[in-house]
Amino acid sequence: MADEEINYTKEVLASNPNMIFVGIMFFLMLAVNFLGFLPLLLAGEIGALFIAQHPRVQRIIRARKNKDRRIEAEEAETVIVRSLPGNYQSDYHSLRQLCDEIERRSNELGDASASGLLSGVIEKLSAFRYDYARMLRAHHLLSTRNYRNIEMGLSGEISRVEKEAARESSPQVRKALEQNLNVLKQRLARVRKLDELVRLLEARLQVIRNSLSLIQDEVYTFTDVAGISGLVDNLLTNLRVSEEFRSAYEDVLSAESGISGADHLLGTGDSLVEVEMPESGAHPQRSRERFQQTK
Repeated sequence: MADEEINYTKEVLASNPNMIFVGIMFFLMLAVNFLGFLPLLLAGEIGALFIAQHPRVQRIIRARKNKDRRIEAEEAETVIVRSLPGNYQSDYHSLRQLCDEIERRSNELGDASASGLLSGVIEKLSAFRYDYARMLRAHHLLSTRNYRNIEMGLSGEISRVEKEAARESSPQVRKALEQNLNVLKQRLARVRKLDELVRLLEARLQVIRNSLSLIQDEVYTFTDVAGISGLVDNLLTNLRVSEEFRSAYEDVLSAESGISGADHLLGTGDSLVEVEMPESGAHPQRSRERFQQTK
């Protein structure tokens, strides 16, 4: 966590020791002598301001904040992973098991520098796990729709409405048909974007799976500790998520409440046009088979 994100003065003043000190001082001021203990209270708070600027105190605060953030991320990961089917959970657990294996091997090494390098690798992979779990969740939600069929249905409906609007003689009816046509075109653009997002997620998840296998091979042989760190750095660099890509699959995750993410993003429900959707039990096997992890 960057220093500029932490208000060290606020953290010290809001800490339990300082709050206890303030409470005791207020009690003594009210019960014994207000003016006698007021200078002690002010002196203590001024001292707290100086303590907040001490490097050791700031390191302690940063460590506590980072620990709290890791705990929150792990809890969020657990919630996401529990909602995934078994094959997605296996992919996620392969990353977690890799972190555990690297940690176990690093503890077996007698080389302090190598152990420190591997600790950095574990930290990077652990930080990546939350994004990985969210990518798996987004792919799971989106891959339950056959976007090619939906696109064909929308394209056919657009053609039909265009012909109907061209033949219509009433200006009011034609205007209503044109409004419907605009909605259909917007939905068609959204469907194409979702189809592209699914294929992009599949490609990125394939890269992750193969990269993790490569890192696992290096961990088993353990011939080049620096090479393992380099492989992890390359993985994280290649999979650096752009803001556009992140916002696209986070839209899917944020649309989960109450309805399917894909249904929400496609605008189904009270839509103007009915498009044939696949049966709920007939999920397209193309995405699942392509994404299924090789054991």
